Amino acid sequence: MADPFDQFLARSLAPEQRLPDRRFVAQVEARILLEEQLERERRALVANVIKQLIALLAVAAAAWMIGNAGPVAEAFAQTPAVGLLLLLVAFGFVVALFSRPTASGLRLQLAS
Repeated sequence: MADPFDQFLARSLAPEQRLPDRRFVAQVEARILLEEQLERERRALVANVIKQLIALLAVAAAAWMIGNAGPVAEAFAQTPAVGLLLLLVAFGFVVALFSRPTASGLRLQLAS
């Protein structure tokens, strides 16, 4: 059971009755939606990086295996410039392949 002083104190400290601030609620909801969209984009980016690393390792393993083949290794030993040129072309191809824009892209829709 509350005494009169406690009741007075509760009435004095209670916020005044008013309608909810619709603009503030809309801003908070927009920020929540933006954070959810950013989280989805982060997950997609991490998955894309993992796929690219796996592909890069596969290309590196294939290049190493081809380079260790007997006839190829002998040809590269006789003319190292050709081997370097092929390695440079392969690296350029891999960079061009990985740096092309993706269909998903990073599209953020900011709420105003």
